[in-house]
Amino acid sequence: MKIIVDESVSYGLVAVLRTTGHKVIAIAESATSGTVDEEIYNLVIQEGAILISRDFHFTNALRFPPERTRGIIYIRHGNLMALEEIEIVQRFLSAHRHDEYNGRLATLYKDSVKIR
Repeated sequence: MKIIVDESVSYGLVAVLRTTGHKVIAIAESATSGTVDEEIYNLVIQEGAILISRDFHFTNALRFPPERTRGIIYIRHGNLMALEEIEIVQRFLSAHRHDEYNGRLATLYKDSVKIR
């Protein structure tokens, strides 16, 4: 499964996901760095990937329908240190099978998860 990590997310997550065997496209290290949300969303669809972002715009299901993706994982804004952000994503990925959030929006909070 491919995962696209938006540049709004701690870059440390990219290395962690890669070491655990995920195929990761990091927007921060690609030619698409600094691109608009629509282009990132189109890349997610084109690659058949999961998107991980802290960009609130990706929670707008009318603008970015999650059902056209393999899932959108939104990390809710807050004062998270990079290690906390990485831990929240790792905990989510280990606790939830992909079919639980495939084509859906998963919002990760510090202490909970909401999938819709």
